[in-house]
Amino acid sequence: MNARQKLLPLFLIVLIVGCASGISKKVRIGLQNEAIDVLNNAVLLDDYFVRSKAIDAMRDSEDQSFVPALLDALYDYDDIIVMKASRALGALGDTVAIPDLEFTLAFDDNFTAQKASAVALYRLGKKDEALEFIKNALKNESSYNKGLMINELTFARSDDFIPMYIEMLDDPAESVKDDAINALSLREATLAIPNLMKTLTDSFLLVRADAIITIAQLGDTTQIREAMNITQKEIDRINNGELDLIVEFDEYKFNAYKILLASTLLTELDDTTHIGYLYELSREPMNPMSILATIMLADWGDTNAIEKVNGFLDMDEVNIRKSVVQIVGDIDKDWACKFLIKATKDPDIEVRETATRFLRFYDKKEVKEILTALLNDPSPEVQIEAALTLNDLGDKKGVFVLHPLLRSDDWYIKVEAAQAILTILKTT
Repeated sequence: MNARQKLLPLFLIVLIVGCASGISKKVRIGLQNEAIDVLNNAVLLDDYFVRSKAIDAMRDSEDQSFVPALLDALYDYDDIIVMKASRALGALGDTVAIPDLEFTLAFDDNFTAQKASAVALYRLGKKDEALEFIKNALKNESSYNKGLMINELTFARSDDFIPMYIEMLDDPAESVKDDAINALSLREATLAIPNLMKTLTDSFLLVRADAIITIAQLGDTTQIREAMNITQKEIDRINNGELDLIVEFDEYKFNAYKILLASTLLTELDDTTHIGYLYELSREPMNPMSILATIMLADWGDTNAIEKVNGFLDMDEVNIRKSVVQIVGDIDKDWACKFLIKATKDPDIEVRETATRFLRFYDKKEVKEILTALLNDPSPEVQIEAALTLNDLGDKKGVFVLHPLLRSDDWYIKVEAAQAILTILKTT
């Protein structure tokens, strides 16, 4: 190891400690300009993934200086790039983009680009012409296009479209209903709970399951209880052989459906009626159902289940560890925090990155110390996630560790670092 390699970690620690108290105006402007230059250059490259990531970063920046580059991207040969540029222009809110977006809506022959330009125009105040396209798209014979339109509307982050989502719950296609439920969940549309109750008897098990999850997320105790009573009756009917209620009945989906009933009763209402079913599943050989049942029992507070979840993080199969961290990340418990900290030492980069991201829900001294150490992780992706998570916890020092990544040989890393820097600077 040469002298530079030995001194670099020490230099970073000194830099972090010295700058932890704040970011001077001069340094801030320098970092911001360098990050902006990276994104403007990245969007001109041939690499699709780099261009796509750069446009997403521009969208999230809230910086209207990116508008000229995004207007150029509206005429890209790739429809996904055009879609992302439209979304970014809608998010940045500069009405100078209206003529180009109107041109895209009128003359681009690809629905992917059109739907994004319509939503962008809606966000920029051109609601009448945008709504004409949106309403027609939701009446399209293609369930695929209807689903795409629903998903696109979520980028507007507007409650204006909640009535449309509710209307689409009556669509005959499973995928469309599912997309509508997801959109209602993202908008936290509590007014849609009566409509979601109706989907608890839908012909598709997946729609029923997503309705359960969304009602548990949005509803009060009385509404959750009502939803579980409906679900119990439906499960009884299926167990009694009334399978004509379900389109494409699948035993695997049915088991997942029953887990949702049992776990929702347990974790939301402290109702142990079906706890035996969860214990039975958790004792089965390792499979997705047994893992999910065990984690639900752990969420409830079962100490044996918690210890078993800890063992999942030591499994050789990386996909198991990834899935466990993803689920545990949504559980706001001390044991979950401890397991996420453990996962930040996982040999797999994606596991460490995911665990680091979920630590943003724990504003603790120990967590901040772990995140500070992760700023020196061998993976740039983990460093970036650690800096962003620290920022969410009110600590800006990660921005200085990200600065050298703007000079990486990997353009994707450069763009991710630039996006993270602009995110952190935006909150200072």
